[in-house]
Amino acid sequence: MPWDRQQITALLEEAGAMAQTVKKDLRFELKSDRSIVTPADKEIEALFSKALENPAGGVYLIGEETVNSKGEAYLDSAMKREAFVVDPIDGTAPFAHQLPNWGISIGRMEKGVLTDGAVFLPECGGGEIVLSDGAAVLQGTRSGKGWQWRELSPRRGPLNDYGLIAITQELAKRGRVLLPNPVMVLGAAVVPLIGLLQDRFLAYLGSVQLWDIAGVLPLLLRKGFALSVREGCERRAVTGTVDEHTYHLAPSSPRRWALRSDLVVAWPDEEEKFRAAIQHH
Repeated sequence: MPWDRQQITALLEEAGAMAQTVKKDLRFELKSDRSIVTPADKEIEALFSKALENPAGGVYLIGEETVNSKGEAYLDSAMKREAFVVDPIDGTAPFAHQLPNWGISIGRMEKGVLTDGAVFLPECGGGEIVLSDGAAVLQGTRSGKGWQWRELSPRRGPLNDYGLIAITQELAKRGRVLLPNPVMVLGAAVVPLIGLLQDRFLAYLGSVQLWDIAGVLPLLLRKGFALSVREGCERRAVTGTVDEHTYHLAPSSPRRWALRSDLVVAWPDEEEKFRAAIQHH
């Protein structure tokens, strides 16, 4: 399936409208891992499945809400052919508590490599879509009934003690960051990761799963950010390739689909400083 800006934008708009309708009279449940799920998560993933998934045509879907219902043969085919990796609501906790820091994410994967991505932040400003368009990374802002597009060109400023660092909930609960900079825990990966592309954040630190980053990872790589994990003393770059070296992919793993250690995203010459600042209790 071609990655088409207009089609992806229309799909994200439909998903965003669905989420905001659900949010007006919101109910939520706790999943087995004690994380929150809402009707919007399920309904948007069903929308994405209908629009994107076509196993008979060699196109698959890996989504947070339905991945555990897929058989191993299906998932094996998804990793070997074309697949869309989706997070219907990234930031379900803030979404469920009527906060604006949440987003909708779609990543396109070919033969186990993430090639394109798109993220919709419905409540940031008047709504922002950031997506790949060929080699470019474009940001769309609402203009009447349509979108006005511009290419994002993040600028590396001087490393400082006042720029924002985004960390994950797990790092906030079980670790600390030994830097003077302010840290923010937003409960959503896509908001600060898109914020890196918009010069709003210096770095992103913490543990994530595949669907948390699938929509934004191709965008960060296009713009020259360094992404890495570490096992022991070995640094491993996080590229578009989704494999066992970087992710827990074994069916028996309790952390299946998670990166193997804390993700660090920063400009290449600053990455190690941020990695060294992470401590776990």
